[in-house]
Amino acid sequence: MSERYRMPVSLSAENNPHSFALDMVGSSRTVLELGCSGGHVTELLVAAGNTVVGVESDPVWAAEASKFAERVHVLDLDVDSVADVESGRFDVIVAGDVLEHLRDPLAALVKVLPLLKPGGDVIISVPNMAYVDVRLLMLEGRIEYQDEGLLDRTHLRWFTRDSLRDLIEHAGLAAVEVRRVVHPMGSSRLPVDWDAHSEVTRSFVLSDPEATTYQFVVRCVRATEAGDRDTDLLTTEPHEWPVHHCETAEALAVELDVLRAEISSLQAAVEAWERSRTARVTLPLRKLLSRIRSDR
Repeated sequence: MSERYRMPVSLSAENNPHSFALDMVGSSRTVLELGCSGGHVTELLVAAGNTVVGVESDPVWAAEASKFAERVHVLDLDVDSVADVESGRFDVIVAGDVLEHLRDPLAALVKVLPLLKPGGDVIISVPNMAYVDVRLLMLEGRIEYQDEGLLDRTHLRWFTRDSLRDLIEHAGLAAVEVRRVVHPMGSSRLPVDWDAHSEVTRSFVLSDPEATTYQFVVRCVRATEAGDRDTDLLTTEPHEWPVHHCETAEALAVELDVLRAEISSLQAAVEAWERSRTARVTLPLRKLLSRIRSDR
């Protein structure tokens, strides 16, 4: 991971993916941390009494993280298997802000699951591609990649609630706890042209309950161990988009058809009058009146 992923982390921070993940991990556990970067989360995991083994593709940052972790493996999760270098089993596997950087996040996730102890947790955090600012930007027909954030230029995969749910299910996992990092519209620093979007459009996008979800942080267990603990990530019905704007459009279309019919009727009446005897007889007089008005 690049240097931009090394950032201060506070256990007490609210509405923060790192503090959510740290709270889900707890203490006195063995942790496999995927994509540990320079150890900014690793340090706090260890401080909480956990034993951490890290995985990082950048050797420079792996060396930094090794100051806190028991050991750090320099691996490409799209190519290498952690199971080839680790024989131990872990209470927790953490994949924080890493799956979106992989070519095949499902395959990478499946490959590490044999290292999870029975009853263990998998903690995943990913950005929400359906965040309101991204939707509005795409309505403008644009995707503007950034150095960080939702449209980080190093992201290879994008997640919404449904695609994250599918990833978890296909990996043989079940979500048992879901937390959301929530930010109001306009918090992403994306170059949205706010003047291009009416209040109606903004309200329509914001009517989706996930529109202000910036990131999902999910604690999972093996599906066979989940019991009845499924969360709304799995059980909530797909959001029903409001149809009032469609109804308005249909009403306007009906009104437009009525106006077109009235125009057609008026045109027919005008054409009929122009062909009438009265129109022919009064034509000289109407021309004279027209000249008189133009001379005034």
